[in-house]
Amino acid sequence: MKYVCNRCAKVFQTDDITIHYTKGSDGLEIVAICPSCLERYLDKTKVDTDRKEDDNQRMKMNRKW
Repeated sequence: MKYVCNRCAKVFQTDDITIHYTKGSDGLEIVAICPSCLERYLDKTKVDTDRKEDDNQRMKMNRKW
């Protein structure tokens, strides 16, 4: 079976691709990522997760006014 990378649009075999399932606002999203795009995708996902955690922490802070 062959998959198309969602980042670079190259075709890869099943063993060479990483499948990532995410839950978004539109429902379940399936992302196929090749090894060369995987590092950038993980960095972006980490930054997005850190940003959401920071926003959640800011919303929980007590206000002084």
